[in-house]
Formats: sequence, C-alpha cells, structure tokens
Amino acid sequence: MIIYRLLLALALACFAVAAAAQESQLDVVLKRDKLIVGTYSTSPPLAYVDEKGELIGFEIDLAHQLAKDLLGDPKKVEFVVLQSDGRFPAALSGKIDMGLCSTTITGDRAVRIAFTRSLMDTAATVLARKDAGITKVMDLNSDKYTYAILNVPPAIERAKRGIPNAKLLLLDNPSALFLAVKTGRATAFSIDKPIADFYEAENQDLVRLDATGTSWGYVFQNAIFLKPGDFKWWLFLDTWVGELTSGSRYELYQEWYRKWLKKDPPPQRSYDWQKY
Repeated sequence: MIIYRLLLALALACFAVAAAAQESQLDVVLKRDKLIVGTYSTSPPLAYVDEKGELIGFEIDLAHQLAKDLLGDPKKVEFVVLQSDGRFPAALSGKIDMGLCSTTITGDRAVRIAFTRSLMDTAATVLARKDAGITKVMDLNSDKYTYAILNVPPAIERAKRGIPNAKLLLLDNPSALFLAVKTGRATAFSIDKPIADFYEAENQDLVRLDATGTSWGYVFQNAIFLKPGDFKWWLFLDTWVGELTSGSRYELYQEWYRKWLKKDPPPQRSYDWQKY
C-alpha cells in the first residue's frame, strides 16, 4: 500500500509538472490579471514619453486595448522599456508576454522568435541633413559620410551591401539616431517609415533620401512578437491583429492610425467587398 501511494504521488507530481509545462501564456496572463508588454520609449509616434513622463503612441494605445480585451481594463498592462538588441531575449526569457517595438518580420528572426501577421507596412526610410546636399541613398556611399543605424543585423547587412563605403554609427534606439544627425555626429540615419515621417514633419532641416532601386525602397512588415511554441497565445494575438487591421475592429485601427500617423490606414480590402 505504501509503495502504491508513493507511485501514485509520483505520477500526480509528474502530471502536474507536464501540465504546468504546457500552460499557455494566455492562461498565465489571465491568471496574473496583468499583461506585460515590451516596448520602446523613444520611437515617436509609435511609443515615446510625453512631457508628463508617460508612455504614449500608436503601439501604446494598442497595448491598452489588448489589456482591455483580455482583462476588461485598459490599465491592466505593465510596460517594459527595451533597447533594440534586448527585444527578443526579453520574450524568450519570459520577461515580457509579447513585444510591440516597431519590429520588422525577417526570415532569420522568424527562426528564433514568433510573429503575428503584419500590424502595419513600413520601410527602412533614410533621413539626412539638408546641408549635406545629397538627395539619394546611394549618395551616402562615401567615407566622407557617417550613416547612423540601429545596432541590429538587418540594418547592418543592408548598409554593408548597399553603401559599403559609408562610415557606420551603430546606436541602440531611434531617438539616438535622430540626435546623432541633429548634433552633426552623422550625416543621415535610417529608421522605420512611421518614425521617419514624424521626424521629417517636425524638422525642416532634414530631407528624405530617394531610395529608388535600392533595398531601402522595399516594403517591410511590422508585427507583434512573442516566444515561439505557444500556439494558443499566438493564435489569440494573431486573430486580434487580423480583426484590427482588416476585420471587425478596423474602426479602432483607423482611429489610432489617423491620431498618431496623421493619415488614413490601408483599406480593409483591396477590392469593393459590396460587389461580392
């Protein structure tokens, strides 16, 4: 009888461990009653700190809405401010439940991190000082110019392939790139299009460089990222993004897009759905 009880206790313990190992992050968030989101604090208009010291922006509004949909209260969200190279380790280690950090989907990233469907289209837009007298991205391909980029592999590879003669200045966040150009440390910098749009509108001494025929001219996709292997959590987030960008929640997406990006979002459909 004693042996039987020991075996039963061992079996129950093993079952409990296995069940815990299979618990979805969705269930963890619901039990915790709080959503933990990785974000930037220096990427206007997506996520940045206002004059009151509070995080605001397009992605911040999305996170609050996600908390409301999950937990019934938009305030039940904790933001963890990250640098570009710390985004994925934070998700993989469980420090955050998900990331909203203007993050582009790439093949090499998808090997180690999971992405939802695209949240918005973007591109690696290049802004330069007007007094530099250049108009095209390829004009930067000279050692007399310093080009500031985020210290991430895709940006470094793009620069080395497209403008190998430019001097590279590797920095950790979008505002550091902007300040490097404004203070003269760099001639130009590259950042996601929504952030570049914001800086260009606010700074008449900056000019957007023509990227025609270069890898800077291609469309990228930004998405929510999360630790891979959790289908239930991924499915919820992916469904949520889908309904936001092209389904039942599109009105909210449209509202936030106009508020923060100062333009209309892409239409729900590329065709007139009322004809079908």
